[in-house]
Amino acid sequence: MPKISLKMARIKTGMTQGEIAKKLGISRNTYIDYERYDTPMRITTALDFCRIVDIPMDEIFFEKNYTSSV
Repeated sequence: MPKISLKMARIKTGMTQGEIAKKLGISRNTYIDYERYDTPMRITTALDFCRIVDIPMDEIFFEKNYTSSV
């Protein structure tokens, strides 16, 4: 099964960025940074996020995929 983004995981729950942020105990802006992959999410926060959205951790992208051109 292909992995989904943080945004898609959130959308599947029908929750807003603000609602997820509140459940995680963080600011909405911090959550937006996570969803944009501008800031890496701590493992404890990632585990809480998975619990909130009810999606296993191995089915969600938690960081950008980088490729290198050689």
